[in-house]
Amino acid sequence: MRALVAALVPSLLVLAPSLAASAPRVILGYETGPTYIAQNDGRYGETGTPYEAGDVGQQETLAVTRRATVELAHGRHAVVGLYAPLELATRVRLDQDLQFRDERFTGGTAVDHRYVFDGFRLSYLYAVLPGAPWRLEAGGSLQVRSALVAFSSVDGEQYAAQSDIGLVGAFKVRLTYRPDASWWGQLEADALSTFGLLGDTSGAIYDVALHAGRAVRPGVDAHVTLRLLGGGAEVPSQAIDNWGNYVSASAGLRVELGAL
Repeated sequence: MRALVAALVPSLLVLAPSLAASAPRVILGYETGPTYIAQNDGRYGETGTPYEAGDVGQQETLAVTRRATVELAHGRHAVVGLYAPLELATRVRLDQDLQFRDERFTGGTAVDHRYVFDGFRLSYLYAVLPGAPWRLEAGGSLQVRSALVAFSSVDGEQYAAQSDIGLVGAFKVRLTYRPDASWWGQLEADALSTFGLLGDTSGAIYDVALHAGRAVRPGVDAHVTLRLLGGGAEVPSQAIDNWGNYVSASAGLRVELGAL
């Protein structure tokens, strides 16, 4: 056994640099900040009442959103996992009658409205232009949306909800400008044309972000981001129609584990 260990240790020491070089880079990201609900139109049920963000109090305050990413990068290839939850909870007194599914809330009723639209996204990118200072990557994304919309009267007498899980694909591009090791800028976009993947369901999404970052220490970058996120789904079999546009400004960190 000692002879085997004595033979393996020098070999491992020689191979370690090449093994480390071939291992993928692991980059963790997190950002959070205020979000303005520019649009959130909804209609639920065959005789459902169309309503907008302002009708349910979603434009009276700013929401706080957050996003977490895990990226594996190796040479020209990168795989990115994203978790982007969105939950809005408001209370308003209805100006007019609102039909939601089979429940009718009369005008003047005080209601609590809950809107959840969580995104789970997996993306692949290939560096078309892998050089410096410009790096252009292109690929695709697949997103699972988990949505819940609910109305309930404040007195607890009425409640109605609609939930939906859908699958949506998108093209993805990422353009990075890094003139040196200290700072960088990046334009990132996911977008698609509406199409259905689950029966008669159709969905769409676009997610466009402009990042500006600076190295804080080796392996750690701080950044600020401006983002426009939009999308929605139309599910004829369930009489669901929803479309939203959200504008956010956030701050975050990116940490490359191997560089710490």
